[in-house]
Amino acid sequence: MLTKSDFIKYLQCYKYLWLYKNRKDLIPADYADRFAQIFGEGYKVEDYAYKLFPDGADAYDEDFKTAISKTQDLINKKIQVIFQPTISGRELFSRADIIKFDTKNKCWDIYEIKGSTSVKDIYEADLAFQKVCLETNGLKLGKLFIIHVNKEFVKKGEIKPEKFLTIVEITQEVNDLVKETRTQIKEALMVLQKTKEPQIRILKQCYDPYECCFTNYCWKDVPTNSIYNLAGRLSEQKLEQLLDEGIMAIKDIPEGFLKSHRAILQHQAIKHNTVHIEKDKIAQELAHLKYPLYFLDYETYGFGAAVPLFDGYHPYENMPFQYSLHVLPKSKAKLEHYKFLSAKFADPAPDLAESLRKIIKSKGSVLAWNAGFEMGCNDQMGQRYPKYKKFFASVNLRMFDLMQIFRQGYYVHKDFAGSASLKKVLPVLAPKLSYEKLNIHEGGTASESWRKMIDPATDKTESKRIYNDLLKYCELDTLAMVEILKVLEKVIFG
Repeated sequence: MLTKSDFIKYLQCYKYLWLYKNRKDLIPADYADRFAQIFGEGYKVEDYAYKLFPDGADAYDEDFKTAISKTQDLINKKIQVIFQPTISGRELFSRADIIKFDTKNKCWDIYEIKGSTSVKDIYEADLAFQKVCLETNGLKLGKLFIIHVNKEFVKKGEIKPEKFLTIVEITQEVNDLVKETRTQIKEALMVLQKTKEPQIRILKQCYDPYECCFTNYCWKDVPTNSIYNLAGRLSEQKLEQLLDEGIMAIKDIPEGFLKSHRAILQHQAIKHNTVHIEKDKIAQELAHLKYPLYFLDYETYGFGAAVPLFDGYHPYENMPFQYSLHVLPKSKAKLEHYKFLSAKFADPAPDLAESLRKIIKSKGSVLAWNAGFEMGCNDQMGQRYPKYKKFFASVNLRMFDLMQIFRQGYYVHKDFAGSASLKKVLPVLAPKLSYEKLNIHEGGTASESWRKMIDPATDKTESKRIYNDLLKYCELDTLAMVEILKVLEKVIFG
């Protein structure tokens, strides 16, 4: 039996499909938890989409046989809108989101619900499979639609589904795929019949279009400094060339093969076990810094939230709820630390902006890691709350992106693994500081933890624990920049 989700896995990687059917024991225990927010947001979008069809009847049931029976019963009763209809035959199984009967043309239209803000190619393949499955099992189909989130939507009071969502017809695009899809379905069914695990080269498929849950298993023999970790990443064609030569380790890449400046520097650092440092370039960058130095980091909510939490926000728009700010008034002065963390179930931006404005003065450089992110948040807060627009504009004019020293290749270490992220640079340059000792290790967890913390239903003791964990996590981000700057200054000045 091949389901729609099975088919999508096959299109991504036939080994993915086989492992999912035969080796679910290899899926990491925390995999479902890591994607709980994505699934949760999807369910919220579905709920709003169903409201577009107030006369719809639900055919869902956890038991597949019951769901199939309920679907057929609703069709027999001539119910014109059915939610979660389940259709299955001897080989194919599909559960659609919504089908609606077209009384004029005597056929069913399919509406597939997606939490994204646009139509993606994979959605066409998704609907092509549904079309084949439903038509094979006797349903006459008409038009095919994607319902997705309207990126221009701004929350203002109660959310109206017709404004929050957009409906796009892709009937022709899907029909153009049907012949190819029938062939791919036959190939996928053949994969399911295999008793031996298939082999496939690792190229770009592990995270495209979705993150595979078997990467830990498939990558177990990939060396630490592999060709997949080159700065800037190699194209599929380049990866194929190296794999054809039996090359998987960066150190074995032949001279002259790489063209990217950063990749060449990384290759040399690994091959010769050296650290590449361009003191003059680093000195030129740091010469732009003016005291007092403000080391700023935001934690935000919204990047993974299709449904805005508060009025004035778009779907998936970042909303800063916390900052950590280390301040160095002058060289060798005592380091100061300031913090803000909203604990209210309300838009945190006004209080955050007011707090920050009291600390960051009109002079001095504001340092951030990947500063474009903080600058974007500042622009959005200034636009949303005009009284702070001038303040945030001043901050953005004085922003200094410490990450660029590493992204530009002025400092390259083999253990950065081709990355300029703080999580890669910090353990090398300031190993005494570690995220591993914290209960919150990265921004996604911080975001969801904050959402749980401000939820009135969350136990007060749990909220307090999360509050303290968030403070420790965000503080480490700015302290990390302080320590990395010290290392860079030591490199230059000794």
